[in-house]
Amino acid sequence: MSILGGHGVGAHGAEEDEIFLNLTPMIDILTCLLFFLLLGYKSQSLMLEGAKDIKLPPSNSDKGLVVSLTVTVTMTEIKLMDSHITMLKNGKLNPKEVEGVKVLPLYNRMVRILQLKKVDPNNAFVLFLADKRLTADTITKVMKTCGMAGMPNFHFGVARP
Repeated sequence: MSILGGHGVGAHGAEEDEIFLNLTPMIDILTCLLFFLLLGYKSQSLMLEGAKDIKLPPSNSDKGLVVSLTVTVTMTEIKLMDSHITMLKNGKLNPKEVEGVKVLPLYNRMVRILQLKKVDPNNAFVLFLADKRLTADTITKVMKTCGMAGMPNFHFGVARP
């Protein structure tokens, strides 16, 4: 019987044989592939202990995380590595502590920490935790200050929905 279902004669006059496809080796290979893919799969999450008065925006991202410096901005203060930097009033910076877009207390502390830690700015980044109720002006000034201090790369902390 031919693969088309009927009896017939091949091109050389010989009768065609049925073709059997053995799926067992293919299933074995796919099972091994699946096993190694699942074995190599690594889910990474980082639990952060944030300030009690901060509300992070939600995200569904599953990317890995390696923290260099953490900047936390709430409606009442700015922290660098859990150390108090300056106070905010309703999410607004004190104009006396700002020079252009540079937040002076944050800039001075970041420069000192970066010199002590000898951080490579090409491989480092700031984990930026900002309350979602903050104004764009406050967030922009804090981020630009980090960039001026030598840390222009950011990862943003968000809450899982």
